Amino acid sequence: MKALVYLGARQLAIEERDVPEPKADEALVRVEAVGICGSELEGYLGHSAIRVPPLVMGHEFCGSIVRTGADVSGLSIGDKAIVNPLVSCGTCDRCRIGRGNVCRNRQIVGIHRPGAFAEYVAVPAANIYPVPSEMDSNLASLAEPLAVCIHAVKLGLRPYEDLLVYGAGPIGLLTLQAAMTMGANRVLVVDRQPDRLIFAKRFGAEVATPERAEEARESLFGARGVDTIIDCVGVQATREQAVRSVNPGGTIVAVGLGQDQSLLSMNHVVRQEISIVGSYTYSDEDFEQAVRLLSQGKVTGEHWSTTCGLEEAIGVFAALADGSAKFSKYIINLLEGVR
Repeated sequence: MKALVYLGARQLAIEERDVPEPKADEALVRVEAVGICGSELEGYLGHSAIRVPPLVMGHEFCGSIVRTGADVSGLSIGDKAIVNPLVSCGTCDRCRIGRGNVCRNRQIVGIHRPGAFAEYVAVPAANIYPVPSEMDSNLASLAEPLAVCIHAVKLGLRPYEDLLVYGAGPIGLLTLQAAMTMGANRVLVVDRQPDRLIFAKRFGAEVATPERAEEARESLFGARGVDTIIDCVGVQATREQAVRSVNPGGTIVAVGLGQDQSLLSMNHVVRQEISIVGSYTYSDEDFEQAVRLLSQGKVTGEHWSTTCGLEEAIGVFAALADGSAKFSKYIINLLEGVR
């Protein structure tokens, strides 16, 4: 089979690899569509310590089941399926209290085991969600990042309240859509790229560049300010601006992993009793809800996402890295005429 392999910083290559053999509790999935995640771009740039080359990345994907292990039941050959790439052990203390997303022994497809930037991938059968055959595969591949956003929104936003989102990339736009479905009132999205802000405006948000963020925040929220900020960027500038922008007693949900370390005005955080909450991946419930929202057509990738082939993806990574990419989201198609 063909696979796109990460070989080191800014190094990707198409290689021929053996089709994986599923274990007794696994299924073999023929990949149809797989999204390029911002975290994989960080890996491509050599900024992700957990992605060790040579590695087949890819964790946002949809495909069809072509083989099942001896102990697998409830799945059929030919089923279209979305895969939850987060593999929790189910037995550690975190799993036992329902916090499988921070499982002490967690693995992620495309990081700790071969991923979906390949024609076939073997995954635990328990992580497979069958979906209708007519569901668009490109849309289905958004389930994983949408689950990330649902989890983040739940950690900070109360229904019918206002929200500020930093970032209009894929996670920012999906966070916006998730927040809207969960009852957000007014939403302000801040991003450096005006083209990305056009997409956010289409989904009902007010938008601003960082230079106009304070003015836009005061204009939209007035003296009430904003109690919840979700940072989908995660760099010094957005983290510090969030700390300075949120109301006293407010909550900042940190999703973005753009920078490992940041200097923050912690005395201000203490004196204003600001909560900074890390948000990592999702629960099984969040993932199921993401699949349901996509199946119901309540979240879309139209206008802000596009597709490419496996070979083309090498150039797409380069374009994303240098800022010349025209779309927020790129989805790799591995089948002709994929839907």
